[in-house]
Amino acid sequence: MEINRWKRMSLLGLLCGAHVFFTVCPSCSSAESSASRNSSTKGVTLAGFEDGIPCSDQHDPVGFRKADKNRGRVVDGGAAGTAKSAVFRFDSGNIDIYLQGKVRRRYLLTDSEKYVADGPNLLTFWVKLPPDSPLIAREELVKAGDLVVGHKKNDSPTMTIMTYHWRQGDMGVGGPSNQGLMTDSNMHGYSEFRFTDKAAGKWVKVVLSPSAFRMSRNYYHFYGANAITDDLGLFSSMRQLQFRVKAKLEKPAEVQIDEIRMETAKPTAVFNKGFHAAKVAAKGGDYVVPLTIRNPSSHDRRYRVIVSSFLGAERELLNKIAAMADDLTPMREIQAKVGGDGGIGVVELIGDDGKRVSSDYKEIVVPAGGVWKGKMVHHIKPEMLGSETIYRYRDYEFPVKRDTLTTSVILWDPADPANKEIDFIAVNSSNADDGNHSGPPGFPEQVRPPEGWRSENVPCNQVGGYFVSVLTLN
Repeated sequence: MEINRWKRMSLLGLLCGAHVFFTVCPSCSSAESSASRNSSTKGVTLAGFEDGIPCSDQHDPVGFRKADKNRGRVVDGGAAGTAKSAVFRFDSGNIDIYLQGKVRRRYLLTDSEKYVADGPNLLTFWVKLPPDSPLIAREELVKAGDLVVGHKKNDSPTMTIMTYHWRQGDMGVGGPSNQGLMTDSNMHGYSEFRFTDKAAGKWVKVVLSPSAFRMSRNYYHFYGANAITDDLGLFSSMRQLQFRVKAKLEKPAEVQIDEIRMETAKPTAVFNKGFHAAKVAAKGGDYVVPLTIRNPSSHDRRYRVIVSSFLGAERELLNKIAAMADDLTPMREIQAKVGGDGGIGVVELIGDDGKRVSSDYKEIVVPAGGVWKGKMVHHIKPEMLGSETIYRYRDYEFPVKRDTLTTSVILWDPADPANKEIDFIAVNSSNADDGNHSGPPGFPEQVRPPEGWRSENVPCNQVGGYFVSVLTLN
């Protein structure tokens, strides 16, 4: 295959800063207010349906696609005392509806290009399903043992919430027209869950914290949460929202939805820092990040933790390549080519008292208003760093390498009363801790955690403590 040398040189110039984040573009500093919706930096109503179904294709700043609007209708009676709600029709050929801005580079929170770091930490919406809805996973399908992680034993109906995120200054999203193919800055999260019998025939409020987002595009065997967006706020950086249903739809199914919002709740735990990035020698040894965990509540808490990591090509590199190629395929193929994969055990949370919290599964006990001090220990191995290889796509060639270790830490309180408020859904687990796969080079043998410490035990509605590290291996 003949490679266009000019394109390769242009790419190398583009990638010279691939291991730094995009800078903020000066034109992104001005905010555009939207009088048509109730918004603030702590909460925003994305769609309430009191004035109809908003449509991003028909001049509404934020709304549904025209095709989605045409599959919906406004009806009397809403959730939590509202007057109106919307009913959307799903069938085998139409399983998605999208809520988005009228242009790609526009945050849903601010309805503008202005990014607010300290924004909401919950995505919420109300749903009402008919008692005979095919989207309800009957009790016999949701019992313990129904799903083997990574291998479904039945075709249980699922709702997936997908989020798309934009980093300020990334002009690849939307391209020159701000309407182009690239929908996100390679920051795309997935939350999967099943409605149980308890959701049948009544309004239920779905509450999703960052903990609910268990998958991140192009990151395999990795529990994403806040690491879907690295150093950005998961909901502050969201520019598009997608609802997908998966079920045996022998006839069209209707879903009644109301009050799609981003909200703010008090976290059960707070890390002193939420993000850490560094360049680390790949010759081997431990890389340590000191951490402090604060209990912000007025009562004692006992925390559990899940720590998952992904080793592969660097996110921004993949993002720039996708933008240049105007195709999402290279990101997936590059991760496969460099041997990108993830799992648990290569990074540990260890207390200053020597207690190995994450590997020995020891709860962190913190009194009301108190703090816990410890460290994240990254066990770096020389074999983690891969050799540079060339990935060829059309008439481009891309130098790529396995050189980035991304870690996501999620801390939660299993006894928090709010955990029971969402018992009408059953969450799908992450494959990060399935124990059924081999980790990438340098990772320990993958072992399934004990019951109570698994990904499916993390409450999807609890705003826990989150820490993300991104280490570039040299």
